[in-house]
Amino acid sequence: MNLNAMQEKIIGYIEADYEKYLDRYGMGKPHVSTEFMDLDRHKRDFTLFIDFNRIGFAKGKFADDCSRSAQIGISVFLVFRNAAPEKLREAMLDGASAFYDLMANCGIAQETAISELNNFSIVEGSKFIAISEFSLTFEMEAS
Repeated sequence: MNLNAMQEKIIGYIEADYEKYLDRYGMGKPHVSTEFMDLDRHKRDFTLFIDFNRIGFAKGKFADDCSRSAQIGISVFLVFRNAAPEKLREAMLDGASAFYDLMANCGIAQETAISELNNFSIVEGSKFIAISEFSLTFEMEAS
């Protein structure tokens, strides 16, 4: 099993296809980062942070009872800044809607589940930063 390849597949899908869904809302492509979400360091108008925070394993879920699958849990943070609070809220909700649609149409895993979405319109005491946080799980056959 190559966990790095699985992570790269997820990152590649997001980087390649998210922009298509953002176009529906007139939004541009975000900067994508797998680094720690440091809001003092990352100051772009729109940044997407990916945190691979959980990996689980199961046996016998696919093709036959001897197969194994990996459940890769990630948190995705859509960070919006440098606009008026009303515009940030609108961007946050549009960006979250586009990301939901992207994941709902995801074909890179046997199963993709969005378990939670949290929106924060005030971050670190600032009304000029807004964040949407998604919790997702990708289930992939492990070789």
